[in-house]
Amino acid sequence: MKLLVDIGNSRIKWTTLDSGRFTESHSFDRKKTGIKTAFTNEWKELTDIDSVFVSNVGGDKIAEHLTDWSEKKWQITPKFISSEQKRFGVTNAYQQADKLGVDRWLALIAARQHARQATCIIDCGTAITIDVVTKYGAHQGGMILPGITLMRHALTSNTSNLTDVIEEKEFKTLAVNTQSAVQCGTLYMVTASLERIVDDLNEQFNNRIRFIITGGDAELVMPLLPSFIAHYPDIVLKGLGYYARQGDRQPRKPEAVEEKKAVETTQGADDKIAAEKPKAVEETKAVEEPKAVEETKAVEETKAVEETKAVEETK
Repeated sequence: MKLLVDIGNSRIKWTTLDSGRFTESHSFDRKKTGIKTAFTNEWKELTDIDSVFVSNVGGDKIAEHLTDWSEKKWQITPKFISSEQKRFGVTNAYQQADKLGVDRWLALIAARQHARQATCIIDCGTAITIDVVTKYGAHQGGMILPGITLMRHALTSNTSNLTDVIEEKEFKTLAVNTQSAVQCGTLYMVTASLERIVDDLNEQFNNRIRFIITGGDAELVMPLLPSFIAHYPDIVLKGLGYYARQGDRQPRKPEAVEEKKAVETTQGADDKIAAEKPKAVEETKAVEEPKAVEETKAVEETKAVEETKAVEETK
């Protein structure tokens, strides 16, 4: 079973790939508790993991924590995916391929594999990213906007008498208190920007482009966006799945590697012996066959001489 992990700036999503099939996805806040405690709470019941594949935009520190925890728990070093110039039919538009966020790269791969159609991917996370890929798999580039949380933080931290916004379940266009006003204003800023981008891309692609939305804040903005924008919450994990299906099992602790090497060496020796046996038989056969022919020829010649001699004596 393979563990797939999507580390964002605020949350961590994960799922497993069991016999090539995705299981239910899960997520947790990476900042509410100690990160290793969070790993234990989430994964302590997973005992048959043979490899770990990771998309990480959360920084080096959390990558170190995950590596340390995984090696102690399963004796497995996680495989951290990086953006590439070309893979799985997708060509990266960035000149320096690894500068494209790996979460964006994996979303492009998943979108391309899902449908051979021009696609715009809107990822509403801490930052909002927009990426477009053609039906031929050519990444066209994208853009980055501040996310809803960043906008609200900018307002509350730089304006007096404003406190952090608490998300309200019921949304009203015109608010009657300051917190609701910030909530409403930031939502409209984001959705207005996204609607304009959608309109421009539809015009550019003659309405032959589909739109996908993902990310932690996707459900907040979806009610204000056109209904044809499809929600794909696990698109980054789906992209990781293509790497996981293609990748081999990852290295375990050294003693496990040595045991495997010993088995392979023994098997190699057995294969060599098995290969040499037919060769030895062929060489023996090659020597014995001419010898047998020569012996038969000698017997026949002797017999012919004796018969001739007997005839002459009779005469």
